[in-house]
Amino acid sequence: MRYPQQFSLLLILLFISSCSFSQVSLNSELIANYSINYDESIPKSLTDQVNTIFNIKKHDDDNQILLSEYTFNEYNIYAGSKLRSLEGELIAKIKFKITNGNETNNRDIKVIRRYKSNELNPFAEKESIEMLKEDIFKEILNEILLEVSLFEM
Repeated sequence: MRYPQQFSLLLILLFISSCSFSQVSLNSELIANYSINYDESIPKSLTDQVNTIFNIKKHDDDNQILLSEYTFNEYNIYAGSKLRSLEGELIAKIKFKITNGNETNNRDIKVIRRYKSNELNPFAEKESIEMLKEDIFKEILNEILLEVSLFEM
């Protein structure tokens, strides 16, 4: 009889303590205070997605976000008895620098996605690669938003 009471008490305490945690929310006023600068290596579709989130107005030089050195690599993994490509790996890297007055934060964002490359239809494989590229861009955008919100905390 004693163990069920202790278990229920432990369960209630865990439930109450977990209520104090909240999801990281993005403050739109903080985003509006940053000016975004891009390198020539950043693709146009990624700059369009970032510009929809952040205001593209030029502010003072104190609050800046710099995106630079974007690289995108495709790597095929060969295996099997006929030594053909079984999987592919897409790797995207970007350098992220945020400056707020006298405080600076540098990060390297790296996103890796894998896909099956043993498709019979090569057009389907190309479409899956394009969909994964869009997924990579969304993941980079989410990482940028997370870094800005954590930088402001």
